[in-house]
Amino acid sequence: MGQLYMQRFEYRGAISKSEYDAAWAVANDVMAKTGNWGGVKSGIKHLRAFLTGWGGYGLIEVEDPKAFDEYQQFHIQNYSHLATIRFDPVVDLATSSK
Repeated sequence: MGQLYMQRFEYRGAISKSEYDAAWAVANDVMAKTGNWGGVKSGIKHLRAFLTGWGGYGLIEVEDPKAFDEYQQFHIQNYSHLATIRFDPVVDLATSSK
């Protein structure tokens, strides 16, 4: 199992419907092709999505650090004008304290 990350995205404010639809069209297209929102063919596995009115979370598993770099770059290029995006590692506190 790779490293888990909670990807958080929060919309920057009011945006037009056309901007919103265009960004989600890109996201849905790459999700259909690669199984993740970052257009990376391997090394990243999308596990879960949690959506809210202000943005949401995505739980991803990273197997390849280079793929994670590409994944983050894709997000910067395609979504950062609409949302603040961050990636927080998920840590198993029960095993990390031993």
